[in-house]
Amino acid sequence: METTMNVWIMLFFAFAIQAFVLGILFFLKRKGDRIANSIFGVFLLLFAYNQLFNCAYWSSYQSSFSEHLSFTNFIPWVSYGPLLYVYIKRVLNKSPFTWRDLQHAIPIVWIFWIFGTFYFLPHSKKVEIAHENMYELYVNWWPIPRGYMIYAVTLLMFIYVFKIYFLYKSEKQKVTEPQRVWIKSLWLCFTGYASVFFIYFLLIYMRLMTISNDYMIGYAMVFFIGIVSYFSFMQQSIFSGKTLIPFVKYQNNGLSDSIALEMKDKLVSLMESDKLYLDSSLTLDILSAHLNLSRHHTSQLINEHFSVNFFEFVNNYRIDEAIKMLEDESSTLNINQIIYATGFNNRTSFYNAFKKKTGISPKTYRNKLA
Repeated sequence: METTMNVWIMLFFAFAIQAFVLGILFFLKRKGDRIANSIFGVFLLLFAYNQLFNCAYWSSYQSSFSEHLSFTNFIPWVSYGPLLYVYIKRVLNKSPFTWRDLQHAIPIVWIFWIFGTFYFLPHSKKVEIAHENMYELYVNWWPIPRGYMIYAVTLLMFIYVFKIYFLYKSEKQKVTEPQRVWIKSLWLCFTGYASVFFIYFLLIYMRLMTISNDYMIGYAMVFFIGIVSYFSFMQQSIFSGKTLIPFVKYQNNGLSDSIALEMKDKLVSLMESDKLYLDSSLTLDILSAHLNLSRHHTSQLINEHFSVNFFEFVNNYRIDEAIKMLEDESSTLNINQIIYATGFNNRTSFYNAFKKKTGISPKTYRNKLA
């Protein structure tokens, strides 16, 4: 068959080379988690190979070694989900690998169980097998018949789509906002790729589309590579381990509603669970760093969602804590000790904040309890 080439195949080929270069660059990154970057580097190299495989297929490329490509596309197909899951788990938890993580190698072991004998045959033998269509003699289709392999691969992809989703949902508080956006973007891209993969083979099964010259998967892969390229070149702090002001979607130079609500919940958690207000050195800049927001947007968040300024916001929590201490009958702390235990730096600020919130002085409040 004569080799053909068109604009789309050339575009797919260019993005395959781009993914290959990105994969190498991830291996060479010295900043951040080198293990996580190496895992993602492997992911990108397999992605690049898969796209090159597709380009060779679509162009009907023939060479003396083209038979060596047979069935090798299954290797990246079953590796995407496990590699992405392990990578995201590493980014979220920053924990070392355990023996339990080896379970994610099962899909690739499975593929080599099926195709391993064929993969390592000499070229001349592969040519003979292809000519005679004798694959069944060298490919171990048990326990899944050849016709159901694609279903198994698709199911595997969606299993990891859900595994990644639930992993992120339970661990997202452990990472910065930019890393969350990065992980969500990866998950959405992988979900999209798995969906396109399923639709592609479903349409072929229903005879609604021919296998050749249909570029659905190519489009999905180009989009995936484009997203990774954007983050790699425009948001490098994600991979360096630095905590910087995140890139968030702004509307009229302010926080979007979805980001604002998420940041509001995080702010409440920082105050109620971590009790940052007890730190007498707490400033707007320090609080902004905890939220991974700019000083301006942290102030905006407090003003719009709590209707107070930063100092009133913090002092309200401190006064609530002081009231708990005053009401605690077992407490032996005097008022001066309570002032500094709740994060205030001086008596005047404490008395003014207390009277503003309760209408009476701390001493009067304690006497009323008695």
